[in-house]
Amino acid sequence: MKYMKLYWVTTEDHHEDWFMIASSKKEASKLHEEFEGYNFSSASSQEILCIPENIPVEPGWPSEEILLSVGAKFIKEDEPRIVEINGKQFAEGMLEAHIKELDDNIFESLGEKRLNQTKRTDQKKH
Repeated sequence: MKYMKLYWVTTEDHHEDWFMIASSKKEASKLHEEFEGYNFSSASSQEILCIPENIPVEPGWPSEEILLSVGAKFIKEDEPRIVEINGKQFAEGMLEAHIKELDDNIFESLGEKRLNQTKRTDQKKH
């Protein structure tokens, strides 16, 4: 039986950064690339901790329950989530938060409320 570990997986754009359960850095990066649609070798993984044998896990994204069971603390629970493990903080990729903000900007331009309750930020054109 392979020992499973928790990894923090990132990409250059940081859109989908999040934790992954895997038996190796290579597997964690590969799973992230497959699940999120990234090109091969575009993700990098950092080992965070070994998952105790008494916590049943499968390779893939960890549930909130698994993160809590290995000592994670959710500093911010809405998107983007911020999790602290062993004194280090990890911020979830921001793609979902950006999409919600853009949706709210559209709702607002149509005279609606900001249905996702995001705050308006200054949108500069590049």
